[in-house]
Amino acid sequence: MCSRFTLNLGDAINLSKRLGIPLAATGETVDRFNIAPATSVTAFRHQPDRGAIEAASLHWGLVPSWTHEDRSSSGPLINARSETVPDKPSFRGPWRQRQRCAIPASGFYEWEKVGRARLPWLFAMSDRQPFAFAGLWDRWQDPVDDTVIESCTVLTTTPNSLLARIHDRMPVLLDETSAPIWLDPQRAPADAAALMRPFDADRMTAVALDPYVNSTAHDDPACLTPRGETPGSQFDLGL
Repeated sequence: MCSRFTLNLGDAINLSKRLGIPLAATGETVDRFNIAPATSVTAFRHQPDRGAIEAASLHWGLVPSWTHEDRSSSGPLINARSETVPDKPSFRGPWRQRQRCAIPASGFYEWEKVGRARLPWLFAMSDRQPFAFAGLWDRWQDPVDDTVIESCTVLTTTPNSLLARIHDRMPVLLDETSAPIWLDPQRAPADAAALMRPFDADRMTAVALDPYVNSTAHDDPACLTPRGETPGSQFDLGL
């Protein structure tokens, strides 16, 4: 499961430039240290109306286009198991219509259960480079007042060796080589499915963090404080 992550604005700009995608349309102007579900996230996607890859601001928690009511705040679909997206009613439409997206990130958080405690860990690239979550997006329109919600979900897969002792799932991660394949609507679903695998553990690092990050009310550099250290000694993600 992936339910929280961090994004350095510089990383978002860096990755968007590498992929040749203008970032301005998302409105991102600050670093975000504790991005949670039911908030807006930056995502790269192919926009059929424009025939190009664009950056968009999407609601994190998929609202299927066919649902009769806005479910963005009740039981949001923040994750989707990659093994079952072709068949699950909530996800098979976006999957078949190739509504794939890539959600840029600098790192993501997972929690280790130790007794009654939930101890946070940060997972990031060893070289501190940005990456993206593989996702799906959809567009829902209110049948009453025509309100439109564009939303997304993050795909998950089995964990690599780095995450396996913490959680039984991990997000599907994309780098600057695999992201263009994922975003290309001309690539068949089989090509995209081949990317839905555990990311190479040797290219990742894990840092035990202070429980300060546990609260979604906290969204500041102290979220990156290593466990046992005082705020101000944040893990260097370039943030």
